[in-house]
Amino acid sequence: VGIAVGESKDLITALARYPICLKCFKLYLQWLERNIPTQRLSDYDLVKVIREGKVERLKMLEERLNESRSLLGLSEDEFARTFFTNDLHVEDPEKVHDVLAEPLFAIDLRNNQFSEIQKLPNSIEVKGKFIPIADFVAVRNGIKFAIELKTIRTESSLKTNRNKTLEPATEADWWQKMFLANARTKIEDKDRRVLTQLENTCKKYNCKARLLGLYTRRLAVSTLMEPVEYREALQRLRAEYPVLDHLCCKNYHADVVIFEPEL
Repeated sequence: VGIAVGESKDLITALARYPICLKCFKLYLQWLERNIPTQRLSDYDLVKVIREGKVERLKMLEERLNESRSLLGLSEDEFARTFFTNDLHVEDPEKVHDVLAEPLFAIDLRNNQFSEIQKLPNSIEVKGKFIPIADFVAVRNGIKFAIELKTIRTESSLKTNRNKTLEPATEADWWQKMFLANARTKIEDKDRRVLTQLENTCKKYNCKARLLGLYTRRLAVSTLMEPVEYREALQRLRAEYPVLDHLCCKNYHADVVIFEPEL
């Protein structure tokens, strides 16, 4: 099982003109060769982009990964090891977007006047036990933040909701309700693990504020929701989870990054 003989080498060769992309994705492409049937490879966006020769997208990705690496103060090897390790090596076409979200979010933080941005490990050892911590710590206006990012994946169907009825025909503003439901699921998942991560980070890294970032890749939400609707949704979430000092959201098109309350 795998892609055609030599195809992985060809993909890697095509990626060679983009050094940081190659550093980050070489092992991923090799893993795909060993584990994914040829007929299913087109489901994996990186393979599709390389095969179709989408130079502008690859060039943009190269630039943004280098920008993130530079602002985090990491070498190419450190950057690839930090963000692009075995997490990618799963039979899941969407996983690459989950993984990419974090280094690109570091740029969003910088663009919103955060400094001293530091990527944290998944967990740290405390008194012989490993405890989960947040993705980042960063400073803004003298306040140190614990920051966790959660990605809401693209919907499997744009036509129906869980009751198999057409979304727009059943209730008004269903896109905002979808966003809220997805956000609550992320917060409540694994006994509110995200809140535990933020709390642990505040204690161990002397942070004074907790920030939860939500990156929604839902196409319907990203297309239909207006900035004022995102803000209203974030205000509702803050009221429901008062332990969160700040929330922010970013949509699929990456053209909306909203903080609540405003920084």
